[in-house]
Amino acid sequence: MTWLYLVVMIFSALTLYFTYGEYKQNRFSKKAFTLVSIMEAVVIVATVVMLIMSL
Repeated sequence: MTWLYLVVMIFSALTLYFTYGEYKQNRFSKKAFTLVSIMEAVVIVATVVMLIMSL
């Protein structure tokens, strides 16, 4: 189960990274970028909490 949490964290971080790249190239609006960033941050934090609780 630990590997699943790690995969979710990696893909969430990559999504955030690539979204930021699109935002910097002005292909993404600030409102959409903020919304995606908040949702991805929540997913990363929740996954970290579940990972720590599973150890």
